[in-house]
Amino acid sequence: MSGIDRITDKILEQAKLQAANRVNYAKETAQKTEASLMKRFDRTVEAEKRRALAEGEEAAKRVIANVKLEGRKKKLAARQEAVNLVFDRAVEKMAGLPEKDYLEFLSDLAVSVLGEGENQLILNSRDREALGSKLNKAVSKKAPEMKTVISEETVSSAGGLIVRNGDIQTNLTLESIIRLEREKLEADVVRIVFESE
Repeated sequence: MSGIDRITDKILEQAKLQAANRVNYAKETAQKTEASLMKRFDRTVEAEKRRALAEGEEAAKRVIANVKLEGRKKKLAARQEAVNLVFDRAVEKMAGLPEKDYLEFLSDLAVSVLGEGENQLILNSRDREALGSKLNKAVSKKAPEMKTVISEETVSSAGGLIVRNGDIQTNLTLESIIRLEREKLEADVVRIVFESE
């Protein structure tokens, strides 16, 4: 083997060795990069899982809060309906009093607001027909100095009356009385109706 062949073989060996070293280095670098990327990928996946879980929990809390709020709204509406029913029944009870008691009640209401001059007593059509003249007599008996007449006009109400004296009109219908008293009584009604809750 000549000197050139040996030099060529030596150069080829060194080139092969360098090529092998570079390939090994490239493989190691690729493995390290892949491992690094996998770690970063795993961290990103974990972070995304945590974020998605937190968002899911937050969304679930919002849904639960909304459901609870809707439940409270429905419960409150049902309570309000029950309270309204109690006051509606109170109007019915007052309108359904025995005639003697109802007449006494109406005359006391009227006498409490009578003024000087002519006082018109305005009733619903049912009470006007059944009790008009009796009421006028009862009021005249309790307040003989006051002038009262049963009005031809009627009011649309379950009961009670309106007393008109000139331009002044006092609404003493059962609905009006209950509406005025409701603010004072509503808390007690709620407590009584819902005390078992």
